[in-house]
Amino acid sequence: MLVACSPFDKSEINTLLDARNAAIHTKDIAAYNDILANDYPDKLKIIEQMQSLFSRFEQIDMHSQNRHIRILDDNKAECEQSYTLKSFADGEWRNIVQREQLQLSRENNHWRISGGL
Repeated sequence: MLVACSPFDKSEINTLLDARNAAIHTKDIAAYNDILANDYPDKLKIIEQMQSLFSRFEQIDMHSQNRHIRILDDNKAECEQSYTLKSFADGEWRNIVQREQLQLSRENNHWRISGGL
């Protein structure tokens, strides 16, 4: 059964996903770690992959669009969105456009990404 998405939950989830974009743009691994749920499967591997990505590129920028957020219950949600990831290295910009489905969970009264990366 789907639960109605409250404006507060939707706003919090949008803020979380925008914080992910900002952490990538600023290459802030601590901020990126903070958006992930403590029980995220292979969390350490995800953090290591992001750290490697941050070190390979001089600049990185991520923009999300077409978000569809579904609240499944008081502590679980899903978000399907598209994103554009731009990276700059060796004097050249590269662009990747992807669609993703993220799982979210409420942890200590805050939404966190709990799967899908």
